[in-house]
Formats: sequence, structure tokens, C-alpha cells
Amino acid sequence: MLESEIFVLFQDLKEMEFFTEYGDANRYKILEVIGKGSYGVVCAAIDTHTGEKVAIKKINNVFEHISDAFRILREVKLLRLLRHPDIVEIKRIMLPPSKREFKDIFVVFELMESDLHQVIKANDDLTREHHQFFLYQMLRALKYMHTGDCFFLTCSVKGRFWVKIFRL
Repeated sequence: MLESEIFVLFQDLKEMEFFTEYGDANRYKILEVIGKGSYGVVCAAIDTHTGEKVAIKKINNVFEHISDAFRILREVKLLRLLRHPDIVEIKRIMLPPSKREFKDIFVVFELMESDLHQVIKANDDLTREHHQFFLYQMLRALKYMHTGDCFFLTCSVKGRFWVKIFRL
């Protein structure tokens, strides 16, 4: 087998493992795993319909713990409504092939070029102006959420201002 054939085979295996014949899986071409967390894994992909680069978050066994299921539902519902340059945008939610097979959720987000965590780690020489700008972006996103009665619970420096929020 040629090296290029092995690479193509590896790419196909990665996609099969990630999607496992889920909904619109053929719409996306997986590029690489870009993150892992407590809820699942995030991959960079290309939307073959639009050519746009996206991030796909696979949330595993979403109904395993009811408290996690409610938290995830709340986050997804609110992030779908929030439209702001400093809050990550949900592009779409992939539906399962059938209700009986509904155990994982695939959420398609805009793909960020880098995240604040990478920027901070890679740059020892961040200036006061850099820190002010990061804080400005976070405060701007918080102000936007507060005007809609959404209040901050947690945030992460991964991606744009990634928020987990609740509504009063």
C-alpha cells in the first residue's frame, strides 16, 4: 500500500469513528481532533456544502446523567439564540438517524483560528494592551448576555468567549 492510500484509509477510519453513521455525517470532512473535554471531543472539519471550516463537538452519552443532559440542553438552547461577535456561534445541530439511536449529540460551531489559552501560552510578551483587549471582549459578551437576562455561570478561554449560561 502506498503512503497516500494509507493516509486516505486513516482519514476514512477517523470519520467513521467520529460520526458512526450519524445524520448528516457525509456533509463534513473531518480534518483533525482539536480538543477533548469532560463531555466529549471536538474536531475541525470542512462543510462540503459550503466549503466553510467548522468545529464539530461530539457530546457522548448525553442522557447518561440527567443533570448533565439538562446542562447541555440549556447551553445549546441559549447559544443558538445568542448572536454576538464575542460568543461562539452554533451553526447547526446534527439530528440522529432515529430516536432509538439518540445517545450522542453533534453540535457544529464556527471554527476559531486559535483560542485564548493557546495565545497566552505561546506568547510570553503579551502587553498590557493585549490583556485589556481580551478583557474588553469578555466584558462586551457579558454585557450582551446581561441585556437579555442571561447570566454567566462559567467560561473558558478555549475558542471565542465560550460560555455556559442560565436564564433567570
